[in-house]
Amino acid sequence: MPDHIEIETTYSVDRHTPLPDLADLAPGGIEERPHELDATYYDTDDLRLATRRITLRRRTGGTDAGWHLKIPWGTDAKREFHAPLGQDTEAVPSELARLAASAARGEPLRPVARIGTRRTEYELRDTRGEPLALVADDTVTGETTTTVAWREIEIELVEGGRELQRDIGQRLASAGATPSATGTKLLTLLGDRVARPVPRPEGGTAGDVVLVYLWDQVEHLLEHDPKVRLDEPDAVHQMRVATRRIRAVLQTFPSVLARKSTRPVADELRRLARVLGQARDLEVLRERCARWIDDLPDHAAGNRLTDVWLHAIDDHRAAEMRQITEELSSPRYFALLEALDRLRADPPLTGAADRTPGPVLARDLGRACRRMSAAHDRAVTAEDADTRLTAWHEVRKAAKRTRYAATLAAPVLGKRAARVRTWASALQEVLGEHQDGVALRTYLDEHAPALLEAVDTDAVLVTLGAVAGAEAVRGETLIDEAARVWRSGPRTRDQFA
Repeated sequence: MPDHIEIETTYSVDRHTPLPDLADLAPGGIEERPHELDATYYDTDDLRLATRRITLRRRTGGTDAGWHLKIPWGTDAKREFHAPLGQDTEAVPSELARLAASAARGEPLRPVARIGTRRTEYELRDTRGEPLALVADDTVTGETTTTVAWREIEIELVEGGRELQRDIGQRLASAGATPSATGTKLLTLLGDRVARPVPRPEGGTAGDVVLVYLWDQVEHLLEHDPKVRLDEPDAVHQMRVATRRIRAVLQTFPSVLARKSTRPVADELRRLARVLGQARDLEVLRERCARWIDDLPDHAAGNRLTDVWLHAIDDHRAAEMRQITEELSSPRYFALLEALDRLRADPPLTGAADRTPGPVLARDLGRACRRMSAAHDRAVTAEDADTRLTAWHEVRKAAKRTRYAATLAAPVLGKRAARVRTWASALQEVLGEHQDGVALRTYLDEHAPALLEAVDTDAVLVTLGAVAGAEAVRGETLIDEAARVWRSGPRTRDQFA
């Protein structure tokens, strides 16, 4: 499925406005090409894709006829995915529908508009003849229940930089063009029929501060949904982090958000994090194993260490990714996304949410610090090894929640919260390293038969034993390091009591 990143700006122009002279911006000349384009746009009946600024179309004409899916991808950019035209003009290609699923949420995709474009495209080239930018002068006719016509000019970067895009835009503005209010032909055509996305909160109350963080994390989750479906590096990790941060907000700030109302969403987020967690944990375990094989001596017990068994971990992760793909296409997942949208649009705020944020956030951050201290006390007083392992894992989770809470509160509470955040982050990092080691040893114990199916069983067995032994020694060192980090913690946390 071909794709590329599109960096494009659009300007509205009067039909009589001449295109400015751009010759000096194209040292290799300008090639002019005419095109007749016809596109049918697909969306749900209530235009859910358009609300998320996603466009899906089947277009004929031009040099890239076919199905196109455009998804916002970073600042002022979109990632465009292509599929062939095919014979069926109504059936959306499954690979494109899958990438748009978090917006469609199970609703069928149907034609919602048709747009014809008479285009004159100008390709600005460098001295080698390579394209720097494409300037498309479009006369557009859009059809829904009515027919609307307008003219616009698009600037799409190819090999040129943002400075070139800005220079072309300034010349268009000097000629009378104005930046498009919508940015896409479809949004221009549909106008007020498209629902506005939930706005990012503004204001200075305790509720506003918490809701801004919540809003950002929900966006982070939604932005990584298609990246997880593509299995891009770190995507599963980032999506799981977003689920944990959202859940931490719902659990850690009961002074602002009513826990009774948010508990069902928090429970579903916990479940989603578990589904994502299997594949992510296998990523970490594989990387950890590969590092040990590089660091350990080449030979052990007369056998050369081998990494052939890592393929079994890859196969296991591939199976977990298939389960994630199924989960992200399930009604339960779509229901969770709907619940998160409702939570952002109509949050269950408490009476304290309207108060000055400092005292409210300090109280909830203090509660998180006390819970972390209680978890630490249980860990250091545990009487047996298994209980101690479980207790330190609980300290890690409490440190993570405290870190998230301090991150949210730091813009308001300043250095006090920042010091707690730094301390909790350091503690979480050490205990996370320890937990990864525990997880690796457990995995090797449970999956040894599958891993031993490699070619040289003796070498694999020796390697597994060497890795497990190294992890056991490393684990003891990490607990000592965690104790040192704990003692170094700022007394600042006592101010939140």
